[in-house]
Amino acid sequence: MTTQVSIYPNPFASSLSFEIIVENNEATIIRLLDQKQKIIKMISWHLKKGTNKTSFDNLQSLPNGNYFVDIKNLDGSNLFSTKIAKM
Repeated sequence: MTTQVSIYPNPFASSLSFEIIVENNEATIIRLLDQKQKIIKMISWHLKKGTNKTSFDNLQSLPNGNYFVDIKNLDGSNLFSTKIAKM
């Protein structure tokens, strides 16, 4: 499904940008989770073939530390996951 995923900046301060390049259309869910796997922010995103961009904004109130981002398809399969830092 996914040919390339970029999440930046890392570390982040107030927003996170996502750029995902896919070969086919696919409905996904992107989640930002804390260390205890509690969902901080979640969006449903229908990816179109090619380059897709979105962002999570207004994150400045989150405490500094490590967080996780995962991208799942609608049947719950994990397509991508990574650890990011808030400074």
